[in-house]
Amino acid sequence: MRRRRLVARFRAGPAWGAGPPDAQPGWGDHDGFVDRLVERGIVVMGGPFSDWSGAMLIFEGVTREDARTIIDSDPFVVNGVFVLDEILEWTVYVDARAPR
Repeated sequence: MRRRRLVARFRAGPAWGAGPPDAQPGWGDHDGFVDRLVERGIVVMGGPFSDWSGAMLIFEGVTREDARTIIDSDPFVVNGVFVLDEILEWTVYVDARAPR
């Protein structure tokens, strides 16, 4: 079964300090924001790159415009911790975790 998703790639912004995301200013607000998106089924996966250079979120069930609106209200984006690099449409051919 093919599924359409969106991949948002972020880079560390000017407010990013040393260390992981949970050491950045406004972590609690960003964490709560993403948790609410997960609860609604909009964000299905996400996290930082291992070198702390940025992060990626995978969206499901929204348009590119919807994803952009959501991203623009993310506290990490608003406060300059993350800068959005791009939103890509992704057709998933293989997902071992998806219901069959």
